[in-house]
Amino acid sequence: MAMIEKIRNQRWLLIVVVGVSLLGFLINGAVLKWIQGGNSDIGEINGETISATEWMAAIDEQKLLFNYNGNESGLSNDTWNNLVESKLFLGEFEELGLSVSDEEYDEILFGEMTSPYVRQVIYQGQVDSTKRNSLRTNFDGMPANIATGYKKLISIKRMKEKYDLMVKKGQYANNLDGKWAFKQASDKVSLSYVVKTYAEIPDSTVTVSESDIRDYYNKHKNDREYKQESSRSVEYIKFPVRASSMDSTTLKAQLADLAGSFRTSKSDSSFAAENANTPAKAFGKYHAGSFPEPYNTQVTSDSLGKIIGPFEYNDAYCIAKVSNRINQLDSVRARHILVKADRKIPAELATARAKADSIKSVIAKENNFEAMAAQYGTDGTKNSGGDLNWFAKGAMVKEFEDAAFSGTKGALQIVVTDFGVHVLEVTDQKFAVAKVAIVDRRIEPSSGTRKDAYRLASDFSLNFADTASFRAAADTLNGGTVVTPANNIKPNATNIPGLANGGTVVSWAYGAELGEVSQPMMIDNDYIIAALTEIKERGVPTLENVYDKMKAEAIKEKKAEKYMAMMTQGSLAEIATAVGSTVKNSTDMNLKATNIPGSGVNTPEYEVIGIAFGMKKDFVSSPIKGKGGVYVLQKTSDIVEGVSDDNYTKDRETLATSVQNKAATAVFNSFKEEGEIEDNRYERR
Repeated sequence: MAMIEKIRNQRWLLIVVVGVSLLGFLINGAVLKWIQGGNSDIGEINGETISATEWMAAIDEQKLLFNYNGNESGLSNDTWNNLVESKLFLGEFEELGLSVSDEEYDEILFGEMTSPYVRQVIYQGQVDSTKRNSLRTNFDGMPANIATGYKKLISIKRMKEKYDLMVKKGQYANNLDGKWAFKQASDKVSLSYVVKTYAEIPDSTVTVSESDIRDYYNKHKNDREYKQESSRSVEYIKFPVRASSMDSTTLKAQLADLAGSFRTSKSDSSFAAENANTPAKAFGKYHAGSFPEPYNTQVTSDSLGKIIGPFEYNDAYCIAKVSNRINQLDSVRARHILVKADRKIPAELATARAKADSIKSVIAKENNFEAMAAQYGTDGTKNSGGDLNWFAKGAMVKEFEDAAFSGTKGALQIVVTDFGVHVLEVTDQKFAVAKVAIVDRRIEPSSGTRKDAYRLASDFSLNFADTASFRAAADTLNGGTVVTPANNIKPNATNIPGLANGGTVVSWAYGAELGEVSQPMMIDNDYIIAALTEIKERGVPTLENVYDKMKAEAIKEKKAEKYMAMMTQGSLAEIATAVGSTVKNSTDMNLKATNIPGSGVNTPEYEVIGIAFGMKKDFVSSPIKGKGGVYVLQKTSDIVEGVSDDNYTKDRETLATSVQNKAATAVFNSFKEEGEIEDNRYERR
């Protein structure tokens, strides 16, 4: 009623709000874009524009379903990826008649046959009857809009799983495919050859003009290998913003002044929580050795109520007060070997128990827990010796927790849980020795220190406003400041080399001009100044973007022309002499080879190998321009054909499995490529 009365008393405000809302609704898209100062669209998927309104609705829907804890980039990326998947595939699903009935939805969410997506994302990889019942209870009490959101998302993911399975099952290999797979690996040929690699020919022996480079670029700029996505490259320097000695002195003095009130406070926990920078950690159990000496000894030995500090601890200055002394097992570290079994099936559980007993006996005799975990472990800890790290009460299922907290350090135990039978060993224990109230103040730069740092950074960006002077000045700043390159940054990147929270730099880079130097940007207590060194737009690259690659390839072309002319006449020995090389031999080469063994070329030479297999015996080839050098080949044997002992069955099955495993991803990538996805989220950061 109070809320309704408040609205009645402020009718004029309600009228204004409604009026503004109606005006906003009536403004057309063009005017809206003008007001916003740019493009209001988020991107385009499969020819369909993603408007800002649709985007925000999708963000709000995703946010309702999962807790991102302030991880805005994760929320944005998950939302975008879900949009891409639905826009690309929903039409396909409808055309194929794929759907998810209410009964199927109930089964894949709460039943025995959970879908892969539900198992991984909703149950986080661990499904049992308790978790199923708990999830059903949660869903039964869920607001309708959230339940609808889950159903929509899970149904799309399920249809995609069905679609992927159909694609996978539609791939196969017949006997002819198996035969050719076998022949590629088993048919062998021997040859003699001369190769002059481009790497051994000095660049100075050929002349390449700017015209040659441009001609090569014009011929090859549309080649698939040169197609590029949008990216930016920057260089940046850091101006650290750190607390000064004066800041630290002031902070310690503040805590010293607070000590008297802390000593006489009636509630240690309340006083600490009210005055600490981190109230959640202001009162708790203390483990011996946590504080540096001599403060640790004071906590464990001095009288109750004494104020300890100020002292530096965990990037803060602290004062502490011991409220009570205790001796309590607080957390343990353990390792285990899990033998999986369903405890509801007696025979299965008995078999697992017998196996666990055998493993325990071997460990007791050989002291080889890590080796046995690697051999017999069935969960993610097997590769770390079974180590579960430290855990407190409430972290494990009850049976396991009871055994861990009641067991003796170093003793081997057998524990049965819903997951199966565990061989358990407690490897370490932590005892809380006191309850301590802590008032902490983070060691941070004062406003004056921040202003001084900003002034220095701002002066630098104003005085050195192009990339050349930026680099030169950085070399002399403070005896030499590191200039960090960050190349080929994608539009929606949230981190760049050296900056985990580099989204601000990315946003700046996509709005800056080539060669521009930024104003100072505060990131993780550093002022960052960046220079934009390269711009790449999606599609065909400019010559500037690929100049070095095109120049290198143009030089290879000139080398190939020169040496092909020198390798046309004579025997292999004479050709080798003419180009300062030797005659080499290769035996038992197959068609799966990426290059001729012993050639010294690491670049794939599929065309050269194909020519070798297609030549007649003893025939000497014309010079062949390869990717890594110029070749002249002489086949010294006919093809020695391999003989299959199972009529190519294994090869056919291996090939089919390989094709099936790649099929769904290949189809998805093809859809994304054909869908011409345009992602403009970075423009709205």
